[in-house]
Amino acid sequence: MQNIKSSYCYIIIAIVTLIVFFNTFQNDFVFDDESVVQNNTSITSLSNISKYFTGEEGFHKVIGKYYRPIVSATYAIDYAFYGLSPKGFHITNVVIHLIASLLLFKIFSLLFAKSKYGNFISLIVTLLFVVHPIHTEAVSWVSGRTDSIVTLFFFASFLYYIKFSDSENKTSKFLILSVVFYFIGLLSKEMIITMPVIILLYDFVYKKKSFSYFSQNIKTYLLFAGVTIFYFIIRYFALKDVPDRLNYMYFVGKDTSVVFFTMLKTIPVYFKLLFYPVNLLYHYNGVIPDSTSLDINVILSITFILAMIAGAALLYKKQSAISFALLFFLVSLAPVMNLVPTMNFMAERFLYMTSFALSLFIGIILLKYFNEKNKAAILLLAGLVLIAFSYMTINRNAEWKTNDILYKTGDGVDGNVLLVNAGNIFANNKNYDEAAKRYRRAIEIRDNALLAHHNLGLIHMIHGNLDSAEIELKKGISIDSLAPDGYFQLAQIYQMKGRKDDAIYILEKLQTVSPDYKQSGQMLMSLKMNTQGNGQNNPEGMPPGVQPPNIPGINTPNQEVVQVIQLKEKSSFDNYSTKKYREAIKDLEELIELNPALKSGYQNNIGMCYQELKDFKKALQYFNDAIKSDPKNINALSGASEMYLQLGNKEKAIEIFNQILTLYPGNQYALSKIDSLNKK
Repeated sequence: MQNIKSSYCYIIIAIVTLIVFFNTFQNDFVFDDESVVQNNTSITSLSNISKYFTGEEGFHKVIGKYYRPIVSATYAIDYAFYGLSPKGFHITNVVIHLIASLLLFKIFSLLFAKSKYGNFISLIVTLLFVVHPIHTEAVSWVSGRTDSIVTLFFFASFLYYIKFSDSENKTSKFLILSVVFYFIGLLSKEMIITMPVIILLYDFVYKKKSFSYFSQNIKTYLLFAGVTIFYFIIRYFALKDVPDRLNYMYFVGKDTSVVFFTMLKTIPVYFKLLFYPVNLLYHYNGVIPDSTSLDINVILSITFILAMIAGAALLYKKQSAISFALLFFLVSLAPVMNLVPTMNFMAERFLYMTSFALSLFIGIILLKYFNEKNKAAILLLAGLVLIAFSYMTINRNAEWKTNDILYKTGDGVDGNVLLVNAGNIFANNKNYDEAAKRYRRAIEIRDNALLAHHNLGLIHMIHGNLDSAEIELKKGISIDSLAPDGYFQLAQIYQMKGRKDDAIYILEKLQTVSPDYKQSGQMLMSLKMNTQGNGQNNPEGMPPGVQPPNIPGINTPNQEVVQVIQLKEKSSFDNYSTKKYREAIKDLEELIELNPALKSGYQNNIGMCYQELKDFKKALQYFNDAIKSDPKNINALSGASEMYLQLGNKEKAIEIFNQILTLYPGNQYALSKIDSLNKK
C-alpha cells in the first residue's frame, strides 16, 4: 500500500474525475454563459487570440474591466472545435479539472515524500479535491473555468517552486518554469496574485527557513515581484481605454467600513463550506446583509479570523504544515475580499484554489494517524466521505444543467441576483405577478439591481403599462449607462407611444454605447426610412424593430380573423420577449397562414428567432424567404447580411449591404458596415 505507484494514482484520479463529472457533458450553457460564450463574437475566430493580449478583444468586452486573455483563448479554441455545442466546452472544463488534480497529486507526493504512505495519502487528499461539491461551480459551469484554469497554473507554478526550493543546487530551470506558469496564471485570472506571498509562507512557515535564507534567496522573490509589476504594466496598456463599469461592482457607493465589516463575515462562511458543503448557491450577492458597524456577526467573524492566526502562530513550532494551511486559507482569499472592488460579494468557485488548504490539512492529519493500527478505520471513514461527496457533486452537477433548474435552486433565498433569476423563470412561464414580486424584492435589497429594474420594465411593457415601463428602464440606464438592452427597450416603448423622434434619438445613443448591438441598426433603419411610420400602425405584439411592411393589393382579413391575428401576434411577442423562441416560431408560422398579407414580416421575425437560437443557417433561410416575399423589406435585408457575416461570407454580406444602398441611398448603417468590412 505504501508503495503504490504514481502511475496507478494518475489512472485512479482520471477515472474518478470522469465518473463524478460525466453528467456535466449533458449540461447546457447557463447563467453568464450567454454573454461570456454564446453572444461573445470575439471567440468565433482564432485570429482574435492575439487581440486578447492587446485588449482589442477579450473578456472585458462582455464581463467588465478584467484582463484574462488565456481564458478567452480557451473559449476560442473550444469554438473552433465544437462551435456552440455546450458538450465540447464542458469536456474542456472537466479536462482542466483533471489536469489541476494531477498537478495537485504531484505536489502532495513531494510534500509527503518522506512518509511511508506518502503516495497513498496524496491520492486520498487529491481525490477529496476531485470530488468536493464546492468545486461544481468551477467545473459544471462553463464560465466558471476562470478559477479552475488559474488554479491549474498556480499548482504548476507552486510545484516547480517546491522543486526549486528543495533542490540542493537551486536548479534554475525549476525556478524559470515556476515563474512562467505564474505569469500565465496572471493572464488567466487576478486571483493568483498571492503567489509571491504563498512562496514566502512555504519557505518561512512550512519549511521554517531562517532569516538568512531570505537574503540568500532575495533575487528569487524579487523575480516574482518583477513579473507581477510587468503584468500590471501590460494590463494597464491593454485596458487603459476600457471604461470602468462601476455600477456592476457589488459595493458601489458603499462606505469603506461597510465593505470591510461585511466581507469579514464571508471568512467563516467560506470555512464552513469547505468542511460542510451543503445548501450551495450559484450566487451569493445580497445573501449576507451588509454590516455598517461592529454587530455581533462581525465580532464573531473577527474572533474566528484572529483564532486562525493565533492557531497558526501557536502551531508553528510543532505543526508548521498546519500553520501553513491556515495562513494559505486566509491569504488565498485576499484577492476576493473586495479590497479592490469586484462584481461579486462571494462565490463558491473562489474556493477552488483555496481548497488546497483543506486537502493539505487532511493530509497532515493522515500522516500523523495513518498506521497499521488505524488504517482500516481511517480508510473506511475516508471512503465514506469520498462516496458522500461524490454523490453530492453528481447531484449538484445536474442542478447546473439548465437555467430553469439552476434558478429554481435559489428561489426562496433572499439574494438580489437569486431573486431576479427566479423571477425570470416565472416570467418565462408567463406568471408575471410572481416574477414582479421577486424583481421588486431584489430592488428592495439593493436599489442598483440593474436587471431587476430592466425586467420589471419589460413586465410593465407586456401588460401595456408603458409609462411604468419607461420609468423602470430609465432607472436601469441611470444605474449603468453602458448596458445596451435598456436603451433598446426604451426605444421600443417610444415607438409604441408614437414618439418616433425619441426612439431614433435613443437608438442613435445606443449605437454610440454599443455599436455592435445587433438589433438597433435594423430598428433605426426602419424608423428613418419610415417603414414603420410613427409606430401607430405597428401591430401589437410584434418583436422590436421588425414591423412587416404593408403589401398593397391584398384583402384585409375580416374582423374575427383580425382578433385571432392580434392574439397570435401578442403571443409571439410574449414568447419572443421571454426568450421562448421555439414557441414564438410556432405562433409566427400560424400567422403566415392566417395573414399572408404580412408574410414577409412574419418570415423575418422567424429569422430573428432562429438568430437568437444561434441557428444562423436557418435564420438566413427565413431572412431570404422574407426578401423573396418583399424585396424591399429592409429588416430582412439587414438580418440576412448579418447572418452571412456570422457564417463567414463577407462578400455576400457586402453584396446585401449594397442592395440596401440601392433601395435606400445614403443609408448610414449600410455605409458604415461596408466601410468597416472593407478595412478588415
